[in-house]
Amino acid sequence: MNTSATQEKLLDAAMVLMLSKGYPATTVDEICDRAGVSKGSFYHAYGSKEELSLALLEWYHAGGSQKIFEGPFNQLPPHERMLAFVDHISKASQALWGSGCLLGNLGLEMANTHPKIREQVAGLFSRLEDRLALIFAPAAKPEKPGGPSARELAEDLLVMMEGAILLARVNQDWSVVHRSFDNFKNRLKALAETPPRG
Repeated sequence: MNTSATQEKLLDAAMVLMLSKGYPATTVDEICDRAGVSKGSFYHAYGSKEELSLALLEWYHAGGSQKIFEGPFNQLPPHERMLAFVDHISKASQALWGSGCLLGNLGLEMANTHPKIREQVAGLFSRLEDRLALIFAPAAKPEKPGGPSARELAEDLLVMMEGAILLARVNQDWSVVHRSFDNFKNRLKALAETPPRG
């Protein structure tokens, strides 16, 4: 995603404001003030707050994905990579989502009022599931009765993560996030070590 210097300033300002205040309470004027950009420059870059938000979601996803999916764990064999990946996300979680997850926040806020934003969030979560499913393949057991597919494990991680972030923020205790990742890692280990039924 190629962005100009003005767009970068607007995206960064919008991210901070929307994470702290939410989409409805964040105005174009506030975004411009925080970014140090004129309103004319805003509308030259983006036609509306919604258009900015759609670009922001893509920008946020791209930056977050780079931090999540790139690391030395990628050089490990599949089983070890899967477990090291979960440790990596757990360690990075507070720096990434200490102020909340923009996908989760906007998805909750706007699902019933802004179809384009809802569709964008759903699409980005689906893309995350695609990449996570590749990593969790060693633990998938779709052939076993009740056994999860790799895609279901990916979805379970996202559900766990979004819920854990919410609880951590309302309780001001990030340890719930680390415990949740540890529990998920133990589940993956147990699944990966269970031989398939012949």
